[in-house]
Amino acid sequence: MTVLRPSATRESSKEFVDGALVVHVPLREPQAGDRHKVALMEFKADVAHGRVGRGRQLLRRVWLKVLKFDGRPRASQAQQLELTFGGLIDRLQPDVLYAQDPAMLAVATRAADRAKLQKRTLKVSQDADVKRAPARVRTHDRRLLIGPVNSAGQAWLWANALEQAVPGLAAEALNTTGARYEFAAHRTATEAQYKSDLRWQFDLTAYVLAQVSHVLFEGGRPLFGQLPGQLWTSDVPTLDKAGIKHGLIFHGSEIRDPAKHRELFEHSPFQNPDDDFTKRLQAANDVLRRHLATYEGPVFVTTPDLLEFVDNSTWLPLTVDVDALASDRPVLEREVPVVLHAPSSSALKGSAYVDPVLTELEARGLIKYQRVEGVRHAELSALVKDADLVVDQLTLGSYGVLACEAMAAGRVTVGHVADRVRAQLPSELPIAEATPGDLGAVIERLVSERETSRKLADRGPEYVRDLHDGRSAVAALLPFLGG
Repeated sequence: MTVLRPSATRESSKEFVDGALVVHVPLREPQAGDRHKVALMEFKADVAHGRVGRGRQLLRRVWLKVLKFDGRPRASQAQQLELTFGGLIDRLQPDVLYAQDPAMLAVATRAADRAKLQKRTLKVSQDADVKRAPARVRTHDRRLLIGPVNSAGQAWLWANALEQAVPGLAAEALNTTGARYEFAAHRTATEAQYKSDLRWQFDLTAYVLAQVSHVLFEGGRPLFGQLPGQLWTSDVPTLDKAGIKHGLIFHGSEIRDPAKHRELFEHSPFQNPDDDFTKRLQAANDVLRRHLATYEGPVFVTTPDLLEFVDNSTWLPLTVDVDALASDRPVLEREVPVVLHAPSSSALKGSAYVDPVLTELEARGLIKYQRVEGVRHAELSALVKDADLVVDQLTLGSYGVLACEAMAAGRVTVGHVADRVRAQLPSELPIAEATPGDLGAVIERLVSERETSRKLADRGPEYVRDLHDGRSAVAALLPFLGG
């Protein structure tokens, strides 16, 4: 059950009380055109209820057109209630409304009349008829929800690793970004639900406040739905009031400051500050950092290079399913080896450098170039396990999920991982170093010196099992979760 109440302040807030989500909604400020909006809502209710004949309908329609030009920001308290709560009720599309006072009863009755126009049944009752559901009993002392992105399926893998390692701990991943790559998640929603479906938003809020003890926001995005410009900070007061601990996870470009990156990394994709893509990314990054400056929760980053971009952050290592990625395809036994490049973002991964070099090598008969983008994760995993070499990225200076999967599959993995990043790693990284300037020469050497390349590939599964099988991620998260 959701209870809507006028807020005593100008701020919206949510709390879970006696088995119900209570949403305190600030009354709408009077705006130009309010009289027209109220008159239109009342007209729809009257038409649905059959209270006006055709002649009166025509006169009312003329009056509505006149009100469109009334720019005075004037509304009575009853009209403010109608504008504030009538629209919310229309969007929520409930089956039953319980009104607590005569003014709200009038709003609810008109909403029920409007529902008839949509061929919906909406029952309106007095507050005395309310039969609230019993308060939910928290099923686990500790329940973590990670979302709302589930980038590259990482939230799902971290959650599973935590549940396997910590008895009694429950963990879930929420994905609201669509099913393009078909990564597994415990909870899913469409982008439309996340951004505009109030019923979904309120249901998720009620669940979190009743059952969840810890939340990790991904990419600086809020959990309970997102209006334009909103960041995770919009959800923080609700979580704080409920005593729910929270933190942040950053995956990459959302927090990787383009200006700083081009200073630190020679082959940065952000070399031109006037490039439209770079400008958009910089602007979004600047906004995110302003909010981050005052945030007091823990912050995790998923790749080691990001430690230089987020002060006091903790490395949360990427996680892959090492056993599922094991491949029995021998490496570099084919006369013409298969070289795979599968960027998640061509602009960020340096594909403009990779494509011409590998295409030219294929034309010379040295390799077979396999170039894919935007494919389902299961299909990509199969391609990785069948390839001989996998080229990750050449411009960011670190390594990501694709490189981890390629190493886990025992493939020869190629990419640009800057010395400053390699120096932060606990063991030697089995990725063949390549840059935009020498990729062709590196590939030719790896293909010609096959025995040496196989030895490099053989080190991959052990490296990934030591650092990226989920155990290191669990160790990073346990302090936040209370041990």
